[in-house]
Amino acid sequence: MPIEPSARVGFQRAAGRYERGRPEAPPEAIDALAQTLGISHQSTVLELGAGTGKLSRLLAPRAGRYVAIEPVSAMRDQFRRTLPSVPLLTGIAEMLPLHSSKIDAVVAAQAFHWFDIPRAMHEMHRVLRPGGAVGLLWNVRDESVDWIHQETLIMDRYDNRGPRYHRGAWRETWDKTPGFEPLAKQSFSFVQHLDRDTALDRFTSISFIASLEGTRYAEAEAALKGLLDTHPQTAGHTEIELPYQCEIYTSRAIPLRG
Repeated sequence: MPIEPSARVGFQRAAGRYERGRPEAPPEAIDALAQTLGISHQSTVLELGAGTGKLSRLLAPRAGRYVAIEPVSAMRDQFRRTLPSVPLLTGIAEMLPLHSSKIDAVVAAQAFHWFDIPRAMHEMHRVLRPGGAVGLLWNVRDESVDWIHQETLIMDRYDNRGPRYHRGAWRETWDKTPGFEPLAKQSFSFVQHLDRDTALDRFTSISFIASLEGTRYAEAEAALKGLLDTHPQTAGHTEIELPYQCEIYTSRAIPLRG
């Protein structure tokens, strides 16, 4: 099954920017995730779409066995540089290279909306032990802050209408797909502190920006630089604050009827 084109191209090109610019989840969110999912040193945990390892480096030390899966080679390269001891497989959520009923918890950060949701949920249900847990995490920019809102307006010019967390299609499909309890949500506020270059990395690591070609990418990058250099909340600042909500959704597998 092919990866969505803007994810395949964008994350291949921008893996280094992703590692430099994307935030990790705050400690209190990781504590809540581990507690809700029941992750302990006796647990086997599977992470889907592990990227450069932003979640793995925080959650793997809490598990007995932690396995990560990532389809994009440049992201895997970044992952291995920072987490050489964590098992990392090439694969996709819709076709997991694992035996059935062996996993205590499946997690995904910034990734679940990219999946073919019914197929991924079927595979998650297959590999989970009965009653196994699922945790989905997104760090969501706080667009009530004006410079972040203005940044979003720039990026919306280049939006290819591909899968995105805020569109909610992933959630609607989850609610219609059997095999899991309804999702429960927790939310945690935090602030990422960036310099100008890292703030630019943050926004040019977004898949549909990174996958732009030639002059279109240069145009988008120039607009983002212009915003950072002129907006009163960012211009001339040695440290830029980027507030987020870390949103966590959890569920458990339930028996399939029939």
